[in-house]
Amino acid sequence: MKRLILDSIFAGLMIGFGCIVYIIVPDHTIGSFLFGFGLLTVVIQQKKLFTGMVGYANSWLQVRDLAVAIAGNLFAIGLLCWAFARFSGLALDTEALADAKFSEPWYAALLRAIGCGVMMFLAVDGWRKTSKAIAVLMPVMIFILCGFDHCIANYGYMAMAGRFFHPNLLIWIAGNAIGSQLMSRIGGHLSK
Repeated sequence: MKRLILDSIFAGLMIGFGCIVYIIVPDHTIGSFLFGFGLLTVVIQQKKLFTGMVGYANSWLQVRDLAVAIAGNLFAIGLLCWAFARFSGLALDTEALADAKFSEPWYAALLRAIGCGVMMFLAVDGWRKTSKAIAVLMPVMIFILCGFDHCIANYGYMAMAGRFFHPNLLIWIAGNAIGSQLMSRIGGHLSK
């Protein structure tokens, strides 16, 4: 359990650094590429990111591990992004981004989160099968440039804006899980 908690905190921190660089870089295409550093580090170091784990969950026994992972991820990214926005002197204004994410109707938030879940599963599965950075970076760039909702990254942007809860967070978590599980199931059936 201690290892899971530490691994999930590490993963949250890495995604947090991805959020920070994405906000700092003015060009969204370059920012989305650099954001991929976070997930690439997570998969190389084999740490525990909820959105990287949920597609592989195939029993109710793994729900506890997913709950611990998301709690660790959210705690770490929230603290890191809040602290950097308040004390680093970097221009990390995410008010408009947070407002846009919060104003999404529930069905749009769910659909965008499902799209992100699909891309996250493809990124992690691509790494597992090829160990190539491009397999991680391309799906990450796609989900960011499409405006898909990643529950952990969105929490980082929320924390930068000094906001720590919104009902859409629960929708993003569910959508990421649905998209990842769908892609996992489809992939499993295709490989048979």
